[in-house]
Amino acid sequence: MALLATQENILNSTRSLNTPGAGFDQHADIPVAFLDFLLPLHEKLTPRQQQLLKVLADDKLNEATCLMDGAWTGHPDQNDIAVRQFPYPNQINARKPVTERPSLRPLPDATGKITLDGTRAAIRTVIRYRNGVLNGKGASLLDGYMEDLATDRIYRLMIAQRIRHCDVVKVTDRQGEPVKHTPEFISQLFDEELDHLIRDLSSQTGQSNLESLVEARWLSELMICNGEFDPI
Repeated sequence: MALLATQENILNSTRSLNTPGAGFDQHADIPVAFLDFLLPLHEKLTPRQQQLLKVLADDKLNEATCLMDGAWTGHPDQNDIAVRQFPYPNQINARKPVTERPSLRPLPDATGKITLDGTRAAIRTVIRYRNGVLNGKGASLLDGYMEDLATDRIYRLMIAQRIRHCDVVKVTDRQGEPVKHTPEFISQLFDEELDHLIRDLSSQTGQSNLESLVEARWLSELMICNGEFDPI
């Protein structure tokens, strides 16, 4: 019975992600919080969702063209689409001709700017992700994206790198002025972003969740200061 209840909960959660709300335009919109990688194909699809399936097929065909021998999907219903893009039974021995060896240390080019806004966004994400962990979530939907341990670890490492290399890495504010990312400054940013999150959430959540948000803030900074970047 417990297994059946769990399966029903999963199905209900998936359906809720794909259920349109009031004012939903089935020809142009995607339901709020819709995650295309959780798309169950046995349910009725909107035209926009059907377009996403074409994107999925093109993406897997590109992986096959790159001589990968398998692909990741986020829902079992997508497996057949993915498998059809690959030669049968496999292409495990396929190799592209190599005329020259690629550089294994290419210099980054046109990768965007290193900004204070980016640091703030990373801090907000690690706090909210850790808050989700403290409340029993392995992944959280943040700003329309599914964020999990991989995101959390990347952002913690990014913040730590900005601290370690603060004397040589130029991080700029909105005026283009450099802002040195010392440990003290990062701690200040954690306090500021926590205050923003508390103001945003105080009107829609209970006191216990606010307390876990504060705990998440301290845990996240502590993990960065202690150099804890392995998955935990």
